Amino acid sequence: MNDNQPVAPLTIIAIFAGIIEASALATLPFLSEKSQTYYTWFLVGFPFFLTALFFLTLNFNYKSFYKPDLAEQKNIPEPATHPDLPETITMMFSGPDAQKLIEQQVVQAINQPHVENRHWRLCNMDLQQCVDISTTRLPEDLLHGH
Repeated sequence: MNDNQPVAPLTIIAIFAGIIEASALATLPFLSEKSQTYYTWFLVGFPFFLTALFFLTLNFNYKSFYKPDLAEQKNIPEPATHPDLPETITMMFSGPDAQKLIEQQVVQAINQPHVENRHWRLCNMDLQQCVDISTTRLPEDLLHGH
């Protein structure tokens, strides 16, 4: 399967339900009558329960089922270009630790010694925010106090 092609969540549910049904076909004849009753109710209830959980999650957190849409990234504004700056390094973060990771990257960029003409774009996809950081050499007139 192509990496660019997302797997539909209902396909995943169908796979789980199919595994349960196939296991039932293989094991049900070997179970006692009482166990067969419990297992049959499980077979009836499991796909319904799994589908109900899917729709609850879809209702309250639909973004969790899909990869980020690359078309949405086009809405992120481009940084101001500077002739002395090289290509921008873009890092995108998502999830509960995204803000913390961005802060770590900012501190790391500031603490790097002798880094000239670098440009980073750090994006928090959950908050739809971007931070642009540039490091350049101090201009000669400021360096010598003129």
